[in-house]
Amino acid sequence: MSRRKSDDRGEGQMKRKSCVGLMVSVAILGSSGAQSQDAGLANPVTLPDGIVWETNNEDPLIGSPAAIRGGTFNYPLGAYPLTFRLVGPNSNDAFAGWNRAFTMAFGLVGRHPVTDNFIPMMATHWSVQEDQRTIYFRLDPDARFSDGESVTAEDYVFTWRMMQSEHIVDPFYNSYAAQYYESVDRIDDYTLRIVGTRPSWRPIPDYAGLWPTPSHAVVLDEDWVSRTTNEFQVAVGPYVVSDVARGESVTFERVDDWWGDEKRYFIGQYNFDQIALRVIQPERSLDYLRLGELDMITENTARTWNEEYTFEAVRNGWLKRARVFVENPSGIYGLHMNLEAPIFRNKDFRKAMQHLFNFERLNRNLMFNEYFKQISFFEGTEYANPDLEPYTFDPVLAREYLERAGYRPPDDTRNGSFLRGVWNALRGVIVTRSHTDGVLVNERGEPASFTVTYGSQGLTRHLTVMQQEYRRAGVDMRLQLLEPGTAFERGLERKYEMTLTNRTAGLYPAPRQYLHTEFQRETNNNDIWGFGTEEVDQLIRIYEEDLDFENRLDAVHRIDEIVSEEAFYIPFWMAPYIRIVHWDYLQFPEFYLPRRTQSITDWMVYWIDPERRATLEEAIANGEAIELDGEIDKDYYGIRERLGR
Repeated sequence: MSRRKSDDRGEGQMKRKSCVGLMVSVAILGSSGAQSQDAGLANPVTLPDGIVWETNNEDPLIGSPAAIRGGTFNYPLGAYPLTFRLVGPNSNDAFAGWNRAFTMAFGLVGRHPVTDNFIPMMATHWSVQEDQRTIYFRLDPDARFSDGESVTAEDYVFTWRMMQSEHIVDPFYNSYAAQYYESVDRIDDYTLRIVGTRPSWRPIPDYAGLWPTPSHAVVLDEDWVSRTTNEFQVAVGPYVVSDVARGESVTFERVDDWWGDEKRYFIGQYNFDQIALRVIQPERSLDYLRLGELDMITENTARTWNEEYTFEAVRNGWLKRARVFVENPSGIYGLHMNLEAPIFRNKDFRKAMQHLFNFERLNRNLMFNEYFKQISFFEGTEYANPDLEPYTFDPVLAREYLERAGYRPPDDTRNGSFLRGVWNALRGVIVTRSHTDGVLVNERGEPASFTVTYGSQGLTRHLTVMQQEYRRAGVDMRLQLLEPGTAFERGLERKYEMTLTNRTAGLYPAPRQYLHTEFQRETNNNDIWGFGTEEVDQLIRIYEEDLDFENRLDAVHRIDEIVSEEAFYIPFWMAPYIRIVHWDYLQFPEFYLPRRTQSITDWMVYWIDPERRATLEEAIANGEAIELDGEIDKDYYGIRERLGR
């Protein structure tokens, strides 16, 4: 692969229709077609003369027309929601993906998960102007909120105003509104104009992500956060929360006669009448699946996948397994060090932690060599720095960094000679290979000791192996398993020393929310390390604003180098697939999942087949096997072959 890919450059030049990679239908409308109906405005917003509209109804269906509507889909939820709000405190918890799936995920324009082309969603047409920051949208007049009210341009204006408000207590969205939007204007009920703050090389992704907030149903005041914490959303998607059992479950119900049912790119999706989410610890999901209380799970551990699926339901074909290959950025997954914690303020100590991470041992002994080590902060995107050198497992080098950080065996003299330093390094090799020699201490008598907080019981084995490696080097890594939601919240609030967490990623890196100084000064955001520098701020600005692809690429590559050098993030591993276990009655299209699927719930293209359910129930009652699936791996898009595995 060439180092200088430039697939995204066309998106910065939407005025050239061929660059978008779409088969579009184009209409030319004069400004008489629509204009602001807001009475009393001195300068009403109108459409420009000769506006050229784009749409795309030519890409393949996302779901299957053979899908069957009906039934209740039972699925595990890692933790009960901290809130049902879309923004504000705790709105980025384990439930957030579900909460957003039927609200915020319905942007003005979508992206096809196989072709990557732009497709209609809440807007039927769009028009990017030559300034690369002004976009007009024709809203779908059929769109309705779950309470029956029409979705209009005013609902987008309200969202923009809401994002700016201090009442939402959300610095990320406050900053996002200021950084990205100069104005959001209603032209008429079904025509909207958005003006970005600057010309963009990706105007649709940057400025078309607004979702509609039901302005008729929301009162934004100083009590909004506390009042709405447990209020369910009025949604534009096909499901709304209909029932909860606090701490136990959340149930979604399908909206009657949902407005999107006949829209091309929604066909074959959202097939269930109800979605019942049950709060279950990830390591217990298989138990509940075997009992028939869940319809499907995703299997996240290689050991379980390779060793434990030998029971009767699998042998008889009642439960199906599929390893579905998908293609996505890997996201930020691994161990994170809190730069506000005293022990991690020293870069040499952080580098020592990097060199004590033995990925090869973990992959070989615990994960059946199924994984690939991550290196880049932007892994899986064209912006990942290909020249980045990964930290290697090297206990000798780790001990040298520990020495530089001031940590030595308790019985060593504080001001040892050069020869003593060499002896300590050699002794480190011996200690690493044979036994522990106690925990290292600094000149103040403080031990090389810290706590790792995490929220997945399934990763305890991996962390225990790491704990042993660290202890051999004289570092005391203590493990603290918390409820998943609590562990996640501790990370957001920087109430940890080291934590294990995962963040998904989009096609384009989003370094601002993770690395900019504006979030370093606050907590309850995605800068969980407390990192930020002026240099990185400037590089983020180049990435966000420069229309030249090469300049953007160089800026992000430099950010990648800085993150690696600062050593506050220990990248874990990646897998280009999703492991699915489901009862035979849960059916999938021939491709199983669209190519751009990060989570099994991103594209709900599967369904319950009542005839297969009846057949399965009869087979189970009689102890009879049904047809086995000869090939577990599902690689419809040839991803495994491209990886050479």
